[in-house]
This record gives sequence, structure tokens and C-alpha cells, in this order.
Amino acid sequence: MRTVKFLGLALLLAVVVLGTVMVTRTFMLLPAGEAHSVKNATLDDADVRRIGENLAAAIRYETISHDLNTAPDDAAFKGFHKFLEDTYPNAHGVMEREVVSGYSLMYRWPAVEGASKKPIALLAHMDVVPVPEYGLKDWKHPPFDGVIDADGVLWGRGALDDKGILISLMEAAERMATSGFTPDRDIYFLFGHDEELGGDMGAVKMAEILKARGVQLAWAMDEGSAMTDGIVPGIQSPVALVSLGEKGSVTLKFSAEDEGGHSSVPKEFTAASLAAKAGATVMDNPYEPILDEHLEEFLFAIAPEQPFINRLMIANLWLTRPLMEAQLAKSPTVAAFMRTTTAFTMMKSGTKTNILPQYGEAVVNYRIHPRDTVASVTERARTLVDDERVKITNLGGGREATSMSDASGEGYKAIIATIADEFGDIPIAPTLTVQGTDARHYDMVADGVYRFMPFVFKPEDLKRIHGTNEAVPIAVIARQVDFFEKLMRRSAGAAP
Repeated sequence: MRTVKFLGLALLLAVVVLGTVMVTRTFMLLPAGEAHSVKNATLDDADVRRIGENLAAAIRYETISHDLNTAPDDAAFKGFHKFLEDTYPNAHGVMEREVVSGYSLMYRWPAVEGASKKPIALLAHMDVVPVPEYGLKDWKHPPFDGVIDADGVLWGRGALDDKGILISLMEAAERMATSGFTPDRDIYFLFGHDEELGGDMGAVKMAEILKARGVQLAWAMDEGSAMTDGIVPGIQSPVALVSLGEKGSVTLKFSAEDEGGHSSVPKEFTAASLAAKAGATVMDNPYEPILDEHLEEFLFAIAPEQPFINRLMIANLWLTRPLMEAQLAKSPTVAAFMRTTTAFTMMKSGTKTNILPQYGEAVVNYRIHPRDTVASVTERARTLVDDERVKITNLGGGREATSMSDASGEGYKAIIATIADEFGDIPIAPTLTVQGTDARHYDMVADGVYRFMPFVFKPEDLKRIHGTNEAVPIAVIARQVDFFEKLMRRSAGAAP
């Protein structure tokens, strides 16, 4: 009996000590914090309007990427090139411009003589996605009219993705060139013309040119993540997310053939059932979600505004990690950052209800986490399906995930310092981009590649990208100009 009591007391003491340690760690590492807001900007109304009008004019050039079998609209892209020359004469006066693959633009702003620092690159793309005919009626203003409404909101395809960034960069360069600024390192502006199709003729070719010339960038920055407001559950502050890398992708086709026959005398399987079973098998066996160091940094960034129990969990991941992984993975959005995702997207088989199909196929799209590869994803699918009657075909070869850039690297430090300078004391955290961008093509010529848009996205903004009623307040674009000027001055000259 004494032994039982002793063990009970020891267990109680252990629980008390453990609880004390956990609570102490919580208050030491993650004391409660107040919500922050974006610092107000001081903008000149006339300048805001001028910048907005320039972006509106840029949107009117229908630089659409339709598909790989449709050539770029020569008049639209070359007209846009001429527009940039005419609108930003001082920037063009100090920068060297090279046209790549007929339509992409590579600018180099040469450093002052004798400079030895590695160059940096700022990326954007001039192409936009098409506007479906069936959605035209739902646009408040025609998508290529570049209308600025009475509230100062600019409507048009490309306002968010990605002419807003491109014009902001050119506006910043024009302002700096006019002031007589000369960088202490080369600055590249790399503007692709086919990002929406994968960037093979634009970003890929420009990266190859840089490599052939022996240019190694200290860092590069592209679109891919931004500041979010009202998107991260449980936090009132806008959160600046800076992506360190991006996912890859591969699409696998699971197909089966059979002799067919009449549905009145079926076998135990059909070509359709074999293909469907393969698709369902991989879908029903998702990758395990992992709370890695980058998601951990994100959690620590947003923790101060969280309730005490959440802060307790985050501060004590040494104990709570398995539980946190399970909880976070319940959100499909968060889970996408934690693992390679599996999506059974297409199914094709059969010609008539009473005919056994002779062919069936299921198509599954994977978005590959940097921990995995195209080959490992394919082999895992083969192991899961484990059926010689099912043929697995890689459609298009796939795309590997990028490496993850250093969150303590020069580029990351410059970006987060500029975020704090321009937008104030808001949480900043590293993340992973789940979509594809041109940035991935520059891994081979840059020490670090980062993705960030100086724009506050709210839930309603996310559906506008590639969607109906793409729009942006012109004051937001003017503030992006300020951000890029500060970033360039901080990174390639005297800080503002």
C-alpha cells in the first residue's frame, strides 16, 4: 500500500513539475502580446493617381498567355515594351535592356565602378491569364479597360498578378534614377513573358543567360506570398509571410485495360474499377503532415496574440508536437504547407451503361513538398497501388520542389527589415509557396531566392487572383513603390 501511495505521490509531483515547466516556458518564450496594425503611409494624392494611371495603361495591353500551342500576341507584348520605355525614360537611361526569347525583358542597372558585391534581382512577369467568356458578364468593369473607380480601386486582369508588381518596380527605378541614385551592386529586373505557362521561354532562358555569363546573385525576390489579414485563424494582426521556397508538382495517370463485354455478366473487376481503385488508394493514403522548423517559426511569430492554451502548446513543442501536427493538419490550407498533397482530379472510362469498359484511367495531381521528389512520389504511388494490371504514367515529367533558402540569409534579412520599416511592427514569418512562380528557375544562379509581395491580402482578395473582378486600390500600388525603393536603397546603397 505504501508503495502505491509513494508512486501516486511521485506521479502527482511529476505532473506538477511538468505543468510548472510548461507554464514557465510559455511565459518566458511567448508572453501575451497585443494585436498590431499596418503603419499608416504618407502618400501624395497626385503621385498615387499618376502611378495608378500608369498601371491602368499597362493593363490595357492584353499580354495573355493562352496555352503552349498559342504564340504570344506580338503587338500586345511589343506594345507593352514600348510603353515601359516611354513611361520610364530615366530608368531606361541608366539600365541596360535585353529582350530574351522575343518578349521577356532583362534589365541590368550597373553598379558604381569598382563595386564588388554580388548582384541582386527583382522578378515580375508581364503575362496574364485569359478571362473566360462565361465569366465576362460578372466583371464590374471590362477586364482589360483598366478602370479606376471613384473609390480609387483599379479593376483589371493583371492588377494583382503580376503587373502591379512590375509597374511598382519600374516606378521605383524611375524615381531613384531621377534622384541620381547609383547602386553599389548590380540590380537586375527580370520580367518574364510566359510565367503563367511555366516560364520555359522566359525565366528559364534568362537564368541560363546569367549562368553562362558567370553571374551569381546574392539573392532574388519574386511574387509568391504576401501579408495576410483575417486569413490566419486566431490572430488580429496582419502577418507578413516570406516564402523560402516553393512546391514542385507531378501528375500521374493510373490506367487499366480489359477485354470488356456485356454488363450482364461482369467479372470481379473492370478497367474502370481498377483505375478508380488506384486513384482512391493513393488519395486515401496521404503523406504524413510534418511540423517542420519553418512552420515552427511561423507558429512562434503568431503566438503572442493566441489564447494562453495555444501559446502553451507552441512554447512546449518538445512535448506537444504530435498533437499540434494532428490539429494543424485538420485545416486543408495548413496541411498543404506540411506535406506533399494528393488530389484525385480526373476520371475517364466507359462508353455506355451496359458495356464493360475496355479502358479506364484516373489522374492524380501531387504538389511536392521540398522533402520529397518526383521519383519518390512516383515510387510511393507504385507501392501503394501494388497491382500489375494498373499502368502508372508520369504526365509531363513533373517539376521538382525548390530548395529552401536561408531564413538568416542576406536577402531574407533585407526583406524583413524593409517590411518593418514600411509597414511597422507586424509579425513576420518564413513560409512555403504552394503555387508555381518564375522564382524557382533562378535557384541555380542565386544564393537565396525569396517570394514576397508588399500587399495586404484579405480573404476576399485571394479569389480575385486568376478570378473574376481582379482589382487593387491604387494607394496600395503607390505604397509598393515606396517598399521597393527602400528595399533597393537598403540592399544596394544608402538606406532611406
